Amino acid sequence: MTESVLAGCVPWDHFGITCVRGPSLDEVLSRLGVADQAPYPLCTPEEALQCFGWDEQTPAVRVCRSGDWIFLLDVDAHGRLLQPSVLSGLSMGTEAVSVWYQMAGTTRIVHARDGEIMADFDAWAVHMTTGADTSRIRSALADVGFFPEDEDDFDDDWSPSAMALLALERAFGLTLSPGVAKGALPTVSLQHLRG
Repeated sequence: MTESVLAGCVPWDHFGITCVRGPSLDEVLSRLGVADQAPYPLCTPEEALQCFGWDEQTPAVRVCRSGDWIFLLDVDAHGRLLQPSVLSGLSMGTEAVSVWYQMAGTTRIVHARDGEIMADFDAWAVHMTTGADTSRIRSALADVGFFPEDEDDFDDDWSPSAMALLALERAFGLTLSPGVAKGALPTVSLQHLRG
C-alpha cells in the first residue's frame, strides 16, 4: 500500500482532520463560531493537549492552510466536526470533508458540499453509507483497495484509517506537510459544539 502523507501529520491511534476548500482562515473560524477567541494561541500538538486537555469534553482544533484547503486538526480525536450541522455550515458555497478515527472505535468520513451532506461513511457499517451522492467517497476508497473482495486480499499493513487518509488525499488533492502539522499552529476551543 502506498503511504499516506497525511498519516504522518496525525497520531496513529486516534485523530480527526477536517478540511474546507477555499475560504480564508478567518472565514472558517467565523463559521465555527470561534472568532471571539482571537488572538489564538500557537500550539504544537503536545502543547495543545496540555492547554486544552485529553478528553472529548474539551474539544479543540489546531488550524492551518495548505494549498486551497484550510485544515482543522483535532487536538484529541473528538469528532465534533463530523456533525452534519457543523460540516454543512463549513461547506456553504464550497465543500468540506472530515475523517475521524479512534483505535477502539471506527473510521468515519463525511463529505459536504454547499451545505448538503454528500456522503457519511462508517467503516463498521460500509453497507449503510448515506448521503446525497456517495459515489465520490466510495470510488476514492475503492481506488486505494479499501474494499477487498475476500479476506485473502487484505495486506498485512491494511488499515482503514490509513486507507481513508490516502483516499481523501487522492480524491480531494489534500496535501499537508508533517512538519507544518507538528509545528505551532493557531488553536481554538470547540467547547460550544455539543457532542
